[in-house]
Amino acid sequence: MIHDRIRRARVLKGYTLEALAQRIGNITKQALSKFESGQTAPNSTRLLQLAKALELSPEYFFRADVVELAPLEFRKLAKMPKYRQEQVTERIREHLERYIALENCFEHADIDTPLTPSGMLAVSSFDEAEAAANQLRGHWQIGEDAIANLTELLEERGIKVAVLHGPDDFDGACAATQDGQHVLIALNAERPGERMRFTAAHELGHWVMKFPDDMSEKDIETCCHRFAGAFLYPSSCVTSDFGGHPRSRVHPRELLIAKQHYGLSMAAVLRRLKDLSLLSESGFKYSSIQFSKNGWRKEEPEALPPETPRRFESLVFWGLAEDIFSKSRAAEFLQQPLSALDPSLTGPLGIQ
Repeated sequence: MIHDRIRRARVLKGYTLEALAQRIGNITKQALSKFESGQTAPNSTRLLQLAKALELSPEYFFRADVVELAPLEFRKLAKMPKYRQEQVTERIREHLERYIALENCFEHADIDTPLTPSGMLAVSSFDEAEAAANQLRGHWQIGEDAIANLTELLEERGIKVAVLHGPDDFDGACAATQDGQHVLIALNAERPGERMRFTAAHELGHWVMKFPDDMSEKDIETCCHRFAGAFLYPSSCVTSDFGGHPRSRVHPRELLIAKQHYGLSMAAVLRRLKDLSLLSESGFKYSSIQFSKNGWRKEEPEALPPETPRRFESLVFWGLAEDIFSKSRAAEFLQQPLSALDPSLTGPLGIQ
């Protein structure tokens, strides 16, 4: 499997064969190609050189299993070059591999969270997508209150979350293993918090909703947008904040207040008003023009801080405290050098 690992590692880091050969310095791209195809096997020195050039632990090349992902469609990223799609896919796969390996270390501990089933809600229209968001809130028993931490909620429902430093044209993706036992929502770390939350809710929609086979990709995306808005900002809350009758204008401060309370962008709040027929078409167009004039399509006022997934890191330090694995293994899980672990927090607390 080493040859496949070498290829995956190169794709993971976004290098061509020639670029990687130049980073190593004393090897040709033809020789690297033979490693990747399995025609020749690298010796230990070469593996160390590869690991250093790719900024990976040598352990990466010896992982027992490769996680097989279900087909990953970059629905919103039609303009993303193929090689970058492959790079993002490998980043997701690599994170999921470490996550599953970490969970497997706790075979005698109860760390399981019930997995929310895929395609549990049949949806064939935009209004049904709105209803699906309400159904999921009911299924998860979270009422209609604002969701303080969406990432934490997802992790409690068996959905893994990863924040990746992806390319500019990557917002997020929902990836699952072929057997459907593990699902991960990957988000771009460079996005503001409100956009990350909306993307996470959008990808959640892709996971829980089942669409007709003949529904267009555009309509599926619109359904997931409608689901995300409704999940983060239920219609009853919208009417409570903006009134139950159509309006011709809204003040930007109203949108900002809703953003701060419910954790979605001012633009998404504006779209909720349009979807629920609480803002006239002319009012929506006027507000959209004002957004453009103010430059809010690129950067809105008072960006929210991004949410940070905690479960993965928590499991690492639980395992370290219980001597389930070594400190070097913990560093490998976290993709950090040993020296990066806080020296003041390296030992477990409590009775020794």
